[in-house]
Amino acid sequence: MSAIAEMVGTSRRQSAGRAVVAATVGNMLEWYDFTIYAAFAVPISKNFFPADSEVISLLLGFATFGLGFIARPFGAVFLGGYADRRGRRDALSLTILLMALGTGIIALCPGYDRIGIAAPIVILLARLIQGFSAGGEIGGAVSTLVEHAPPARRGFYASFQQMSQGGSTMLSGLVAMTIALSLPAEAIAAWGWRLAFAVGLLIAPVGLYIRRELEDAPLFKASSHATELPIRVVLRDHWRAILTGMLIVMLWTVAQYIANYFPTFAVRELKTSLSQSYLGPLVVGTVLLFCPLVGVLADRYGRKLVMIAGALGLLVIPYPAFFYLIASPTAGHLVATQIAVAVFMLIYTAPASAVLAELFPTPVRATGISLTYSLGVAVFGGFTPAIITALIGWTAQPVAVAFYLMGAAVISLATVLTLKDRTGEALT
Repeated sequence: MSAIAEMVGTSRRQSAGRAVVAATVGNMLEWYDFTIYAAFAVPISKNFFPADSEVISLLLGFATFGLGFIARPFGAVFLGGYADRRGRRDALSLTILLMALGTGIIALCPGYDRIGIAAPIVILLARLIQGFSAGGEIGGAVSTLVEHAPPARRGFYASFQQMSQGGSTMLSGLVAMTIALSLPAEAIAAWGWRLAFAVGLLIAPVGLYIRRELEDAPLFKASSHATELPIRVVLRDHWRAILTGMLIVMLWTVAQYIANYFPTFAVRELKTSLSQSYLGPLVVGTVLLFCPLVGVLADRYGRKLVMIAGALGLLVIPYPAFFYLIASPTAGHLVATQIAVAVFMLIYTAPASAVLAELFPTPVRATGISLTYSLGVAVFGGFTPAIITALIGWTAQPVAVAFYLMGAAVISLATVLTLKDRTGEALT
């Protein structure tokens, strides 16, 4: 019996390991495709949204970036429901193909100078496809991770989701910096930015190969799958969990998209070189690779305590960090500011995926997570670059970016304080 038990245990560990790899690598590639747009917002705006004012052109480009988030709740409903009824593996494979489609459209679309008004319309369509795909991604990925995890290690397993987002940020920064160092600015503005989206097309073959090896967890297979639509159950029985989750996501997404905004902030407000500006995604992405370490701490000391520490840091650190950077905008100070924000972002966000998963039962978990996260990002995060650009333009104070982050920290901190900590409990 001991030999049989050992074989079963080994099989479960291998299945869990494949789940972590599939969810993490696929998620990283998908988020790279979605966020690389922000790294090249300036040349994209000039190619597809020409205007007399550079600020207006950039705002139009960021507004299109934000509109991609409007499609995410629709993707959450459809793809999250698909994951809850058909299985996590099938849904994750579908999100990969949709994201690849949107990325390919952006990479190949002619500019405004060639096809006129059709150019921004096509780019908007591509962002809506990407948003629809991203809306279902996190629910399937997080559900896969937590449902394969032992109860005592759920924070560790779930933290790989945020680590994969950090990997996507780092990858986008590395690709963007390589392009910036390899090509003159004129070439980047004309066509070089498209290379970043061409790299993103690797998502299709790599993601499908990885996820072909994925199996749904026994917990999901054993759960009852009612004929009632998952979205109906979530909205009727778990609407309080959705509201709570959205406020938890608020700081998570604002911090993430401020990190994505760093290259534009550095070029426009600090007047740094294009190559130096891409240090931000590299720094933030590198820091977020330590998410599993924080996940271990969250399993040991409780997710609530760890998230409170992260939220307090993002309430206290931003103003002095950005004030110092703006007063002395050197490359060293830029990196120091990004590290300071990224460390507390790491502490807050690493346990957050497990907390979202624990808000919903297994039969509707993917729908609940996807809808909560998508609504939170659509309301609070997607328009962060546009809001910050407008705030800085209105106040003429670049430090306004810090106040936006601190405001999100206050609201999310208050929400986390009300949570019941379910660290170590079995999932329902």
